[in-house]
Amino acid sequence: MSQMSRHVPDAAAYAPVTILVVEGSDRVRLSYDSMASLLSAYGSREALKVAEDLDAKVEGLMTAAVS
Repeated sequence: MSQMSRHVPDAAAYAPVTILVVEGSDRVRLSYDSMASLLSAYGSREALKVAEDLDAKVEGLMTAAVS
């Protein structure tokens, strides 16, 4: 998050990353607002690259968690 904040100070408002876990009777659902989607409006290519890298890591962790 600190790397993104260097390029877009408002990125700090999205820390920490939040993953919603919803347990139903037949399944568990994970939801995550991607950092790239949150930061795209700021127009910083540098922050967007960092956000995309973070999103890939979070999505990888979520995939591993449900496997």
